[in-house]
Amino acid sequence: MTERKTNFKTIWQRAKIRPILLLFAFQGIGFALLLFLPMGLMMNSLGNSFPFVENTERIQSNGIKANATLTGIKGIDNITINGNNPQILTYEFDNNGEKKESKFSVFEPEKTDILKIGDIIPIKHLNGKSIPTEFEQYSFSMNFMYYIAGVVLLIGLILCYLLYSKINKEISLYKTGKIAEGKIVSISHNKGFTFSKFGSSMDVHYEYGNNVAKSRTNNFALTNNKSIGDSIKILVSQDRNESCLYPELIAKINDWKENNVA
Repeated sequence: MTERKTNFKTIWQRAKIRPILLLFAFQGIGFALLLFLPMGLMMNSLGNSFPFVENTERIQSNGIKANATLTGIKGIDNITINGNNPQILTYEFDNNGEKKESKFSVFEPEKTDILKIGDIIPIKHLNGKSIPTEFEQYSFSMNFMYYIAGVVLLIGLILCYLLYSKINKEISLYKTGKIAEGKIVSISHNKGFTFSKFGSSMDVHYEYGNNVAKSRTNNFALTNNKSIGDSIKILVSQDRNESCLYPELIAKINDWKENNVA
């Protein structure tokens, strides 16, 4: 069996006659990707603007108690919560005879408002990392936005799969389907998008054998001078369970010959 030739233009033609599915599929993927990119840049920028200490629970449990001298209090100006900014505490402490400086991000305005340079604050340190014991670490999170983008991306991918499954079924028939005749049962028109007319098409219901099927096309010439009850050329799968209209225009564009008809 010699398969008929198809190309990307054929696939695009089959996709664009399903404009709603095509639009929402690509909008879902595009929106998610456009959301991921600025969020990644924003998180990277914010991540560089304030320190973050990992494994604070371990330091809290196993760290060595010490006193530190507060040497700096600086607000994180690009983050405001209820009119207040998170603060970066800078402090120095003695680590085995060596003076070490650390920074810690907090958001506890009622505590930081009364702090001043030179205050002594209790800390715990472990393996060169430290945390003030009277404060909880502040971390900026946009996980909920990632969840939203992930859900939208998943919906877009599902719609893409649905679109692909419909197109792939037709492309398979284009390549290997047997030419047969069907009898037109009804013809209905789809207007597509109002202003651009993108996606305008028609659904042709037809019967062949004991089957009634529907196939969509944007080649309106197929039904010129035809009415209900007239015969129309179709392609049928080997098991005769799947079918579609024979695409006259696509056949000419791809130079389908009789000797490569399944």
